[in-house]
Amino acid sequence: MNMISKDYEILNVSFKNKEIEAALFYKNRKNICIKIDSFGKVIVISPPKVSKKTIRDIILKKGDWILKKSSEYKDREEVYRERTFMTGDKFLYLGEEYCLIINETLETCVKKSNCKINIDESKIIVQTNDTSKDFIKKSLKYWYKKESQRIVSERIDYLKSNCDIMKQLTPVNVKVKEQKSRWGSCTSQKNIYINSKISMARLDVIDYIIIHEFSHLLHMNHSKKFYDLVKNIMPDYKDKENWLKKNGYKITI
Repeated sequence: MNMISKDYEILNVSFKNKEIEAALFYKNRKNICIKIDSFGKVIVISPPKVSKKTIRDIILKKGDWILKKSSEYKDREEVYRERTFMTGDKFLYLGEEYCLIINETLETCVKKSNCKINIDESKIIVQTNDTSKDFIKKSLKYWYKKESQRIVSERIDYLKSNCDIMKQLTPVNVKVKEQKSRWGSCTSQKNIYINSKISMARLDVIDYIIIHEFSHLLHMNHSKKFYDLVKNIMPDYKDKENWLKKNGYKITI
């Protein structure tokens, strides 16, 4: 599941000396819908055969609202991105906020930078002989990726053991990797990729992302049939989508 899906085209519109970049989707619907995702990206969903001029005119009409909302989302994302990677920074783990604690270990005989990361109550504790920002950031990325790999593997096993539909959906590979603008993706070769920071999300949201991508094994689009399949597996999937919309900006390192 992409934060912005791949079956779209980019539409650029100039408004008050600013450039509005919108991801344009064509879907079977009656009206044009404009929304801003949790990363400040502009998404336009339009019925087929509507001209680009008509869509641009609607974007211009809503230009002030688009710039205002987009700026609000981007501002709050920047607050989470401007971390110091020192004690006191906030990070999500399985949907809950944890406080980063850096404990420096003096190992004079060890020249190589190393660290150990543990969860303790509401804290992510990093024991390290290198407290530099770059090393702490790199170490946290690696730790989150390992946690994501473990959790995704466990949740796939859980979902397959509890859902007959999931048992029938088998990708060629499932890999966890760093992705800037997608929660997950499924290729036409039936390879599934999950965002390496997904262990920051709630467990039920991780389940939804897995279900979403596995459903693409049957439907390589976001058609009604696709969402009917998702809903059949997870009837309350929209609650998980809403969580991602509200909290997506926090899933970052």
